[in-house]
Amino acid sequence: MRIGYGLRGAAGEIATEAARARSLGFDALSTSEVANDPFLPLAVAAGSSGEMRLETHIAVAFARSPMVTANAAHYLHLLSGGRAVLGLGTQIKPHITRRFDMPWSSRPAAQMRDYLAALHAIWADWNSGEQLAFRSEHYNHTLMTDMFRPESSPTAPEVHLAAVGPVMTRLAGEVADGLIPHAFSTPEWFHAVTLPALNEGLERSGRERTDVVVHCPGFVVVTGEAGAGEQETLAVRRQIAFYGSTPAYADVLRRAGRGELHDHLHALSIGSDPDRWARMGDLVDDDLLGAFSVIGPIAEVADELARRYGGTIDQVHVVPPEGTTQEALAGFRDRLA
Repeated sequence: MRIGYGLRGAAGEIATEAARARSLGFDALSTSEVANDPFLPLAVAAGSSGEMRLETHIAVAFARSPMVTANAAHYLHLLSGGRAVLGLGTQIKPHITRRFDMPWSSRPAAQMRDYLAALHAIWADWNSGEQLAFRSEHYNHTLMTDMFRPESSPTAPEVHLAAVGPVMTRLAGEVADGLIPHAFSTPEWFHAVTLPALNEGLERSGRERTDVVVHCPGFVVVTGEAGAGEQETLAVRRQIAFYGSTPAYADVLRRAGRGELHDHLHALSIGSDPDRWARMGDLVDDDLLGAFSVIGPIAEVADELARRYGGTIDQVHVVPPEGTTQEALAGFRDRLA
């Protein structure tokens, strides 16, 4: 079981934060593409991160050409001595077309399949001398000269794929090195939808379950011994409401018998009420909060994750509170195992 640390500090604190995570015994550092580029903090952290894996969790694939992503991940892999893990996700159409101003395919899973194939073709040129001549429905990369070919690496980064629904999850089982289930996931969704789709993808490709790293789904929040405060739970309620308002994730709520909540949240999200995001969080009751999240002291979180997911996951990402010790993290790992 790997334990990942989610970098959250300010830009000037990244190196110190990485060193703290290393001293506590974490196995990986992760970043997400929310307000900042996910690659730059990991590059800053590389020098103080010891042997920890450096993981984008996730980088938005469709906001970048495969060539741009391949280059950033390749350089991070070289910089860290082969510790980069490229976690990729699609994002949803409004963000790709309106925030990033990039094209959106009507078949995102097919586009992602081409994207991953393009990455491996680019890395094969740089690392193995296989002349780049990649052509597909969505991407064509057919030019690479010595001037633009970077230093080779003995290995390419692992590629982990984020997924919510069964189509993208099957794709992860077929072609990715890891599966990153969305935080907007319940245990019932994970066991009834995610794992069967993953296994179907593995079967299609002739691979084994051990060929894919499965990350922990849901919102995982480690608190102090006193437990979660009102602000901590409120923040998670609002995150659940935000994702619950998104049509692409509506099936998760529908399967939980809360389809009407999605309709209500979505209507609020596209309205003009300046307080709508706060109001939406108020609609997430304790039952939903408990279904989508595990919140509490580190030992309690470990026991609940073990109860929910048992031996079906390989990696958990947490941000421990100040004062967490090596012994506490080691106990967390033991309880999960």
